[in-house]
Amino acid sequence: MFTLLAFAAGLVRGYSGFGFSMLLALGLLTRLTPAQVVPVALMLDLACSVSLWPAALRNFHVPIGSRLILGMLAAVPLGALLLSVVPAEWMAPVIALFCLLGGLTVLWRPPAVSTAGPDGRGALPAGLASGLAMTMASAGGPPLILYLLRTGLDAARLRATAILFFVASSACSLLGLWALDVLGREHLALALSLLLPAVLGNLAGQFLHRRWQPLPMQVVVGVLLVAFSAASLVNGVMRLLD
Repeated sequence: MFTLLAFAAGLVRGYSGFGFSMLLALGLLTRLTPAQVVPVALMLDLACSVSLWPAALRNFHVPIGSRLILGMLAAVPLGALLLSVVPAEWMAPVIALFCLLGGLTVLWRPPAVSTAGPDGRGALPAGLASGLAMTMASAGGPPLILYLLRTGLDAARLRATAILFFVASSACSLLGLWALDVLGREHLALALSLLLPAVLGNLAGQFLHRRWQPLPMQVVVGVLLVAFSAASLVNGVMRLLD
């Protein structure tokens, strides 16, 4: 089950540039605790993005991307602390709810930007919100993508900026979790067991992205996020009621 889940999450990431860690976390939460899930999702997200780096570096929008990363750096310590102290039975449905709201925001089409060029206003708070969501719930994609859709960036720059932001965010989140002793050998073992299917899914997603784009990427990923998170939320609430 986890193998298929890692492949599917990698497929989404390779196709859209985001969504891997959230989809993987939602699936793993059906069997594991948030403290077990989030570090594994972040490690695999970072490892699977390596093949995307060359193209992303060419198209990364430096003014907006650097502000996003600055905001993210301020959020990581708080997110890591909350993940280490909040009880697992409460964190699981919170993560699912966070992801459900995120999926709905991705599906919602923001109004067209009237500016003549990319608009970097709001990048710092957007980076902070995404960094906090990434560290606590592996759910940094929706707040970031919702913001980037409003900036006026073209599709190539938007995807590249999102990819490199998540590289920085995943790496910093893992450092924060390691500093708080949330990250251990058991996380590494599980991540290694899922690495191959995740990488294969990521490569397949990149192949599809180049050759088949029937719908906008936010529609495809948004629908998947809503479906996964709604199911996970129901499961988490039922466990609380037992």
